[in-house]
Amino acid sequence: MRFSPLADPRLEILHLLDLPVWITDPDAVRIVWANRAAVALWRAEDLHELVNRDLAPSPTIRATLQQLRDRVAAGERFTSERTIYPKGDTVRVHMSFKTFPLPDGRGGLLVEGTPIRDVADPEVVRAAEAVRYAPLVVTTHALDGSLLQANTLARQTFGHAFSFEGIFAEPAEGARALAQVAGGEPFFEDVEVVTTEGPRWFSVAARPIPDPVTGNPGILVSAHDMTARIEAERAKDELVSVVSHELRTPLTAIRGAIGLVVGGVAGKDPALQAELLQMASENVQRLGRLVDDLLDVRKLAAGGISLKFAQADLADVVRGAIELHAPAAQAKGIVVETDMPEGMPVFVDPQRIQQVVLNLLSNAIKHSPAGEVVQVRARAMPEGVRVEVADRGPGVPEAFRDKIFRRFSQADASSTRSVGGTGLGLYIAKTIVVMHGGRVGYENEKAGGAVFFFELPTKVTD
Repeated sequence: MRFSPLADPRLEILHLLDLPVWITDPDAVRIVWANRAAVALWRAEDLHELVNRDLAPSPTIRATLQQLRDRVAAGERFTSERTIYPKGDTVRVHMSFKTFPLPDGRGGLLVEGTPIRDVADPEVVRAAEAVRYAPLVVTTHALDGSLLQANTLARQTFGHAFSFEGIFAEPAEGARALAQVAGGEPFFEDVEVVTTEGPRWFSVAARPIPDPVTGNPGILVSAHDMTARIEAERAKDELVSVVSHELRTPLTAIRGAIGLVVGGVAGKDPALQAELLQMASENVQRLGRLVDDLLDVRKLAAGGISLKFAQADLADVVRGAIELHAPAAQAKGIVVETDMPEGMPVFVDPQRIQQVVLNLLSNAIKHSPAGEVVQVRARAMPEGVRVEVADRGPGVPEAFRDKIFRRFSQADASSTRSVGGTGLGLYIAKTIVVMHGGRVGYENEKAGGAVFFFELPTKVTD
């Protein structure tokens, strides 16, 4: 598309000036008019070529021009030294800015530019450009926190208009940091910030510096995203906490049972000895399941699990899981009811889908009161099958719903919680179902309890 220069008879007299003058549209980031001196400064063939030149603006340039327009429109007199790059050349220009109304009513910028003959050191220019595009947030602020300049990543992260203290998720923390730096003390901390994509954790370094343009005191900020590292540290801490808790209970039971047998407390009572050894055996199996879960999570995260697809009857797979969990259900007096049609052919990894049912069933039994009923239902759908496991427990708390399928997630994460578990079962179940091309979810029942389900396509295609 070809653009025509701004037509305004009042501007013609400016062609007589030796001073370069041009008008910029800050929204389009395009020069819309220039006098002859400005056309020469920008190394253009003529005014039409300059107006149609693609300046390849960055978000930072766009935001800076819009900020300048707003400042001069408010009556502020503003001058600045800036580097322009006409056709690859480097020209340092002293610019003064005034507002100029565009034909459609928007505000434009009238720029008077005086080339500075002593061109800046090319290394300085390169350093400025490196900061501009660095993979690091770099900003400068006045002592009141208002933004002076920001590089490209800063604009992408926090938007086009933000203050120093405004990026902090906790306003009081932002005010404290600003007061500290404005008072002459540097600030170095990992803090939660508010970005255009939501809350994140950043390592923020802020220090007082003189503004290189005005010489007034200012603040230099550099920051980088630490969210992944902090989440990894939290996951590690959660792992240690969960595993420690889950190991302690069965180990205590095993040690106690074996200690009683070895100590001769059971005496010659075979029934008591059998009971104690059965207790130890059950807790050894519990430890084994914990180790298996941890190994599965590691393999899933590393992509080390491959599925072995085969034709199977879904009803047989589900019944096998129910039989394996019968002792746990009987121990709590829970009845597992089934509602499944026969002959539901699926193309799956039978062992892994049985593991999914086991994990959902284990979750339902753990959260159901003693003597209740857990229902396992399966039905065909137009494009697949759906398996549901319904319990009559407390349901999923509102605050926990977004986290329920994450690793090490516990609705009650305290060390005194009444229901054990690593918080890995639902995560493993979801991952396996997704690997089959299906989906997993849950619904809270109005009458109480929750229904966890997974859906599988009738056939998996590569």
